[in-house]
Amino acid sequence: MHEKVDLHCHSISSDGELTPHELLELAAERGITHLALTDHDTLDGLPAAALAAQEHDICLIPGVELSCSWRGQLLHIVGLGVNPECAELKQGIAENQQRRWQRAERMIEDFLNHDIDLGKTVSGLLGDAVPTRPHFAQALIKLGYAKDKKQAFKRFLVRGKPGYIPLIWPDLTEIGRWIKAAGGIAVLAHPMRYNMTRTKLVALIEEMKAADIVGIEVSTPVNDANQIQMLAQLAREHKLLGSMGSDFHSPDQPWARLGTAQPLPSGVQPVWQAL
Repeated sequence: MHEKVDLHCHSISSDGELTPHELLELAAERGITHLALTDHDTLDGLPAAALAAQEHDICLIPGVELSCSWRGQLLHIVGLGVNPECAELKQGIAENQQRRWQRAERMIEDFLNHDIDLGKTVSGLLGDAVPTRPHFAQALIKLGYAKDKKQAFKRFLVRGKPGYIPLIWPDLTEIGRWIKAAGGIAVLAHPMRYNMTRTKLVALIEEMKAADIVGIEVSTPVNDANQIQMLAQLAREHKLLGSMGSDFHSPDQPWARLGTAQPLPSGVQPVWQAL
């Protein structure tokens, strides 16, 4: 059977716009055979996703996207094939969630100091989700302070602007330990987004591997052919498993449509075959 894979997407359990059931319906429409739900710092969407995956005959890979710091830079690490009942992973996620809630409270205070009251709007958007900066961007849009997310993240939420609250995240070693304890494979998400030189990316890869982070997203819808080939070369040279995913959040984001990452180049070992 032809495989169509997307190992990076989000539901309303974090900052996505679809329920897990709606997400799996969309995956079925797109002909996806292997899907990983990788919500930010939460596993809450996985039970509903598993039921929907059975209904649509899709291989669901339980996942999570975890925030961490490396040399003062925020990174995202995707854990694939994790056991959602692993105590060490659940504890780590709980710690990251607490960091997010504390930051959200401080962000609301900071906006109030700039005469912007987002509290009720953000709460209404959250539902049962873990608070993320995109939730605040949505609130700013809803209240007319920004026309879209791009403008929200230009005028607010970034260094030097209202709503910017820095966070100290766990380091690579901690994240790698949580995912390994849960029987999963840790993957560096969207490496081109960090605007690193090749030299710095190689340094990161060396430290990643020492922390049991042994995969890298080679293909995403926003990576061009040259970037994909460069990442594939790094994966081959450093014996990393290759992943691919859309980082889907919403049907309204055409640059991150579900299932639209290009196939992995030859010679890159697919991470899903190692799960």
